[in-house]
Amino acid sequence: MGCGGSKPSNSAVVEAKIASGEYDPKDYDDLIYLANKREIKVTIQTSTKAGLAAGLSVMAGTLVAGPVGAAVGGAVGTAMAVGMSRNVVGLNALLEDTPENKRGEIVQCFRESFKEEFMDTINGSPELKLLMRGGSPIGVVRYMVEKDIIQSDQAKRLDGILTKIT
Repeated sequence: MGCGGSKPSNSAVVEAKIASGEYDPKDYDDLIYLANKREIKVTIQTSTKAGLAAGLSVMAGTLVAGPVGAAVGGAVGTAMAVGMSRNVVGLNALLEDTPENKRGEIVQCFRESFKEEFMDTINGSPELKLLMRGGSPIGVVRYMVEKDIIQSDQAKRLDGILTKIT
């Protein structure tokens, strides 16, 4: 699992810890908290198939029996899509099931992504700057979510980061 486009960390100590598989368990717990709080769901390669099956069922029903067929096709298609989308899981479950030796890499990816995305907001607030000195961007973003400091456009970007990394 890579985090394409992330800048390398300036800290040699952090890099050495990541390379050896070490990570701050608090950062990982913060990621799980954010996944729970934001209710992030990730799809494991089935959403397109499920949507296509539902659409084709409606189309087939319409061709065979008109409006009534569309309703029946929609019901059948929805049932098929639900069956196919069982590979949709919560990001929190995916994080919890991640092997210990991969967690450092995941923490590093999220840390760099959060730093790139939220550094302007953090630098604009003395309170957040103080938190950043003693912790990581993941902990600061968790604090922002807990205290409702995060704005709606930032919340959307946060959700985007949480879903893209997986």
